[in-house]
Amino acid sequence: MKTTSALLVCAGMLCLPAPGWGQTATTVLDRHDFGRRTARFDLPGALNEISGLAITPDGRLFAHDDERARVREIDPRTGEVVKRFSLGDPVVVGDFEGIAVVGERFFLVTSRGLLYEFREMADRGEAPYRVTDTELGAHCEIEGLDYDGAEDVLLFACKVSAPDRGTIVIHRLPLDPDGARLTPIEVSRRQLADYGIDSSFEPSAIAVDPTGTLILISGSRGALIEVDHSGRLIAGLSLSEDRHRQPEGLAFGPDGTLYIADEGGGRDARVTAYARIDGGR
Repeated sequence: MKTTSALLVCAGMLCLPAPGWGQTATTVLDRHDFGRRTARFDLPGALNEISGLAITPDGRLFAHDDERARVREIDPRTGEVVKRFSLGDPVVVGDFEGIAVVGERFFLVTSRGLLYEFREMADRGEAPYRVTDTELGAHCEIEGLDYDGAEDVLLFACKVSAPDRGTIVIHRLPLDPDGARLTPIEVSRRQLADYGIDSSFEPSAIAVDPTGTLILISGSRGALIEVDHSGRLIAGLSLSEDRHRQPEGLAFGPDGTLYIADEGGGRDARVTAYARIDGGR
């Protein structure tokens, strides 16, 4: 173990605040060994441009690509597609950048902020849907969606936001259409250097850990960061380029296993799983 600054202690790929700086001793990223995957599987060609992951409370894994509103259920042990269904007939076309599951409700979002709500269908079914313009598209290029049960909101991670204030922006929209919008979470990019991460970090996915902190991944920089709801960065690490060519999807299983989906980039897309090293406690 080596100390890289007065603030950080680093071990391998993971950098954490040193004791005595008001941080908890264990973060979500610290509870996963990113040097040792617990599973990895290639995906079928239809998911070569995988763009999002989501997991139901009972542990079923769903994925989508980025050009058409097609959803596939994937066996998280083998990578086999066990079910597929789509929105509309003909299938809705768009730049889809995130998926979330809230109870029986499924959501897909486009980069311009169109939010599609639908229900799970039988294999090869066609789902009716409702579409809402979140009005985020004018100032946020969305690249990530998840549900935060603590605040009953959907989280939208901005790859690029305008005006650029030197922050990573996460918008929070209530599930209740009559609910008030919460102030966006803003993460100052100046914090990234403390964890050896380039300031050009652009989120490609977001996931809420069962403990409540937020995990963001960058497809262009191959890095993970962990932040709290105040925008404070509490952990960060770089990922191996050999294992993660272009990470675009992120989700936590009920047992705390973290799943990362990578686009194919001319090869097969794949999903990699990292179990919690503390056994999920």
